[in-house]
Amino acid sequence: MRIRHAIATTGLLLALTACSSSETPPVDTKPAPTTAAPSTTPPVDMAAATEACIEAVRQSLKDIPTGEDIERPTECEPLDDSAYLEAYMKGLQKRNQDGRDELQRQIDEAASADAATP
Repeated sequence: MRIRHAIATTGLLLALTACSSSETPPVDTKPAPTTAAPSTTPPVDMAAATEACIEAVRQSLKDIPTGEDIERPTECEPLDDSAYLEAYMKGLQKRNQDGRDELQRQIDEAASADAATP
C-alpha cells in the first residue's frame, strides 16, 4: 500500500511540477499588419449580372424541350447559388409569361380568322 501511495504522490508531484514550470512567452496582442493585394478583377455590378443571368436563363429555357434541365449559363457565374436560384426562377417566370403571351396571340389569331369567314 505504501508503494501505491508513493507512486501516486510522485506522479501527482511530477504532473504539477511539469504544469507550473513551463514558461510560455507573452502573447502579442497586436494584430499582424495586413497588406491588401491589389485586385486584378474589377468589382462585379451584381444588379447587372443578375439581369444578364435572368435573360440568359430565359433564352436557355426557350431553346430546350420542355422538362429538360439547363446548364448554368456563363452569365450567371458571378452569382452565388442563392442569387442564381432567384435569377433562375425569375427567368423561368419570364419564359412562362412568353409562352402565355404566345398562346394568347394564337387564340386571338384563330378567333379573328373565324370571325373573318362568312
